[in-house]
Amino acid sequence: MLATEPTKPHRIELILHQIDSLPTLPAVAARLLSLTSSDDSSARQVIDLVSADPSLTAKVLSLCQTADKGVNSHSLTIDRAVVLLGFNAIRNAVLSVKVFELFGPDAETPGHANDDKQGRTAHPAERVGDVPSPADQTPSLGVDAAGPDDAPKPMDRSAFWMHCLAVGVAAELIARAHPGRKDLAPDEAFVCGLLHDIGKIAMDYVLPKSFARVVELTDLNQANIAEFERKIIGIDHHTAGKRLAQQWNLPHMLADCIWLHGSPYDSLPKLEHRGMIGLISLADLIARRMHAGYSGNYSLREDPGELAQKLGLKPDAVARVADELHEHLEVRGKALGLYDLASHELLLDSVQRANEALGRINAVLEKRGRDAVDQERILDGVIAFHNASTPGRSVQDVLDAVVSSCASLLGTGFYGAIYPGTGGNDESTGWLICQYNQEGRPVHSQYIQAPPHTPDLTALDTTQPVGLQLMGILPWVADYLVQAPDLRCVRLMPLNCGWGAAAVILHDRDTTPPWKHLSSLTSTWGAAVAAAAQHDGARRLGEDLATTNLALAEAQEQLTRQASLARLGEMAAGAAHEMNNPLAVIAGRSQLLAMTLESGTKEHKAAQAVFKESHRLSSLITSLRLIADPPKPKREPIDPAALLAETVKRFRSSHRRKDKTTAFALKVQGELPILHGDPQQVRDVMRVLLFNAVQSHPKTGVQVIAQVEPGGGSLVVQVADDGEGMDPYTLEHAMDPFFSAKTAGRRVGMGLSRARQWISGHGGRLELRSRLGQGTVATFFLPLDSPQG
Repeated sequence: MLATEPTKPHRIELILHQIDSLPTLPAVAARLLSLTSSDDSSARQVIDLVSADPSLTAKVLSLCQTADKGVNSHSLTIDRAVVLLGFNAIRNAVLSVKVFELFGPDAETPGHANDDKQGRTAHPAERVGDVPSPADQTPSLGVDAAGPDDAPKPMDRSAFWMHCLAVGVAAELIARAHPGRKDLAPDEAFVCGLLHDIGKIAMDYVLPKSFARVVELTDLNQANIAEFERKIIGIDHHTAGKRLAQQWNLPHMLADCIWLHGSPYDSLPKLEHRGMIGLISLADLIARRMHAGYSGNYSLREDPGELAQKLGLKPDAVARVADELHEHLEVRGKALGLYDLASHELLLDSVQRANEALGRINAVLEKRGRDAVDQERILDGVIAFHNASTPGRSVQDVLDAVVSSCASLLGTGFYGAIYPGTGGNDESTGWLICQYNQEGRPVHSQYIQAPPHTPDLTALDTTQPVGLQLMGILPWVADYLVQAPDLRCVRLMPLNCGWGAAAVILHDRDTTPPWKHLSSLTSTWGAAVAAAAQHDGARRLGEDLATTNLALAEAQEQLTRQASLARLGEMAAGAAHEMNNPLAVIAGRSQLLAMTLESGTKEHKAAQAVFKESHRLSSLITSLRLIADPPKPKREPIDPAALLAETVKRFRSSHRRKDKTTAFALKVQGELPILHGDPQQVRDVMRVLLFNAVQSHPKTGVQVIAQVEPGGGSLVVQVADDGEGMDPYTLEHAMDPFFSAKTAGRRVGMGLSRARQWISGHGGRLELRSRLGQGTVATFFLPLDSPQG
């Protein structure tokens, strides 16, 4: 919808406002309606009112004389007509004359006059200062409608009024054939039939160009004019006629006949004049079947005999109307000044109109036959595509199948495909560009980053193909579609789905099947591409969920470990508080006892052992407290290469006192940047890892490798040995507090636990990889980008 286009309810209100602005009934007709509806009115008032207009008097008397009232035409005056015929007959005659004068074939329509003078039609919305309705932008509906630049011909007013007069005469004849039906007064039936389609004239008056478009499409499609009125204008002539009848204060029966005629009789509300509405529908059906004038309704499915039975009318009387209609039309038409034709000339006119309608029907059938052939080709393409489809295919596979199907339909030529993704440059977000050979077989495909200023292909108008050059992306795609014979001839065929274009096919075909037919196949292709994209997305989501679940499990394990350490810390703090004083007494007394005993005696050794183990227990309690509440790192600039070299050198020197065969090697790869951290904690981590490495009895030695992680985010230090290694159970619990795989001479088992805490305090992580009999690699990562603690 255009940004300036009014909403549909607003547009309808504008149209109804214009209908309300139509010329009012002439004063004499309005006054007569008032007089005939009042119980206080007198015959003299009606006589004086009509006699004041000599032209009106002549036409009213002419209508009364031709209405088969049984009065002498030479002696009939307005005085006698009012007395003999009654108020209603005179009112209906005056109303017929004045409405015909107002909207008859010779009446000037402002919109049509404007067409002649300025070459365009003043839209009613323009006359009230609002924007026009989109009637002229409406795409062709059905059979080969003319384009927006073709000026459709306006409705034939003379043929229209001939139809209305035929309906009025037919209704009057049927009513006269049923004198026992008091609800079907002949004079009322005539005026209701004459004015039943007044809404069409009203719409032609206020919307001449749009209504001419409606007439054109109705004739081309041989349909009911009300259907295209609603599609193009927003309301039909029934609603417009009702609004005009209300504005003119016409009798309720006449207004309801204008509004409800043509509705199924069984669906009509239980109104007092329901029979009159059904009679007008029957008379309209008879007139249309006889091709009397122009109605714009080509639907003739209903049987007049069946409708007559529903109305309680005599079928033979209804059937006789067709034989008498043209004779009465001749007389009434001359009385109203509509035409001056004999009954046989009117019959010939009806035959001519029937032949024209038959010719249009043949043209429509021929066009629909061609459409059926195109639709069969498209349907075969849909069936073949579905038969070749397999579930779970990727977007690439579906695009290949789509292009193969397209090539089988359009023939050999250049083909390509663009899948827009979501704007990145990988499988999940980038644009996938595919190229195919002349037969539609895949040649090359790649994911690329879409340029930031290219059009959004997912927002393509999917109602018709779009030229590639018009999209402004010709220079860009030329780099990726080098095998195209002439990119200037390449066109885009959007594959639409529920949210826009799921992908775009590129081809160089000059002619394709009509887009209204091809769209069903492109929708099938688009739905398949969209389904494949959703499948790929679901697959990636599943993989992401699996990764997230692993990370969640690790996080839960970490939380469990931290909770255990917290409980251990609470216990250690309580134990330290309760045990430190007794341990101090035990250590002090055992030391005094050892001093009083003779050196080397059994008792002296026992006292020294008590003193040593009390200190060991005190250190264990201190370690537990440090694990539960580790000290924060005291950060300062560190030269990692120098610190690692110093630590390895000192550990080598201290270890050689026990083992002179184990070799230690330090390898620094590249230049290591300055690290902000706690140098003592980093040294302690290295000592723990080096101690564990030599404890595994390496075959060739221990190797330390330091480097910057690819991307420059962290310092990576590996301590590797080719010693005994660890089994899976040992590897899983290696960093648990108090865990040790050694049975004899085991240590406390706190080294790796504390090392991991020191590394975590720096925002890093410690990882272990080990295989039994092949050795172990301990790796820690320290971030380089944050100098703060």
